[in-house]
Amino acid sequence: MELLQSPVLDVLAHHLGRPAATIHSWQDLERDLDMSPLEVALMAVEIERMEAVELDVKGLPQARTVGDLVTLFAREVDRARDARVELVVA
Repeated sequence: MELLQSPVLDVLAHHLGRPAATIHSWQDLERDLDMSPLEVALMAVEIERMEAVELDVKGLPQARTVGDLVTLFAREVDRARDARVELVVA
């Protein structure tokens, strides 16, 4: 998960127009960062492009904090990479 934390924070910082160092895992996406669900979905698309995977984004509405989002993206990127490896091996 730590490997993906920095890219997620960078994407988040880009969408918010502020330095990544000012974004913390405890911050609420909507309340503290004024992010709409659409902005979060657009971040998912950007992470998909960066990592060359297709994410299952059903859990996006449950992600309330930056930490939740990092955890969700890390889990889904790992899942997508594992699925891709299984396809190659099979």
